[in-house]
Amino acid sequence: MKFKSVKLATQVAVAIALFFPAISYSDQTDARLDALFELLQGSDNPVELQETETAIWEIWYESGQQGIDTLMQEARAAVQAGDLGRAEELYSEVIERAPAFSEGWNRRATIRYYRRNYDGSLEDIHRTLVLESRHFGAIWGLGMILGSQRNFSGAITAFERLLEIKPNSRDAGPRIELLKQEMTKNAV
Repeated sequence: MKFKSVKLATQVAVAIALFFPAISYSDQTDARLDALFELLQGSDNPVELQETETAIWEIWYESGQQGIDTLMQEARAAVQAGDLGRAEELYSEVIERAPAFSEGWNRRATIRYYRRNYDGSLEDIHRTLVLESRHFGAIWGLGMILGSQRNFSGAITAFERLLEIKPNSRDAGPRIELLKQEMTKNAV
């Protein structure tokens, strides 16, 4: 009986997050995230998982500050236009103006990754995770960079952490197996 009430409460939280995403201040400190992460960990319904992940991203993306949200939208448009340099400048401005907003750091980490500035990306990932330790996007990026740097044990640890947060992640398990194979090959 207790399971049904917890599941109902998390479903209500998801519905609120999906249908009323502009409620109050949003970011990594948003109170709705805890219930969404519980649902992310407890569900095996692919549709529910996708909706939950989308709701989390929407909350993370909205700072609740008009000027920051406008910069985030401009940076997104720059990325879509292929202007990664401009996008990095805009995300840097977001970080300067709102250093406690984790998604600014995460987005700049992503841009730096695409621009092959792996050290800068790792610094931004670290800052993202200090602000939001459950940031599965940043953890994924961490695993990818560490794997490409042949730090197989570090990459495996990152993807294992990802599975703690998102047990139904389709890619993390196979990626861990590939990394273990690479680690074994390189040990010989």
